[in-house]
Amino acid sequence: MPLDSEPYVPIKRSFLIGASGIASFGYQKEHDGSWVKRGTRHVDEEGHGGEDSSLLQKILDRFDGLQAFVGERFDTLELQVDMRFNEMESRITKVKEDVSYIRSSFDLPPPQPPSS
Repeated sequence: MPLDSEPYVPIKRSFLIGASGIASFGYQKEHDGSWVKRGTRHVDEEGHGGEDSSLLQKILDRFDGLQAFVGERFDTLELQVDMRFNEMESRITKVKEDVSYIRSSFDLPPPQPPSS
């Protein structure tokens, strides 16, 4: 409705309705700043809750991203642990070979297993 022909009248402070006044009529403010009747849910064209489902989807997306990140970190950690164990096993094998070589060089008998 065009109001170009109407004179401008400044709003007096006494005519302003604050948030508490609007809330007293049973309305609540949504995340997007709009006021809706308390107990109703904003529904989009597909019948899904607009802000609620959007927020839920964002949270689920973040969880998926976190799950992927943690999975990648564990895969990397597992690979590093495997590499370290292989390196340790290689060193232990080398030490065993060196001990065998030294024993054979000095004609020493093989070590006896510990008695229990």
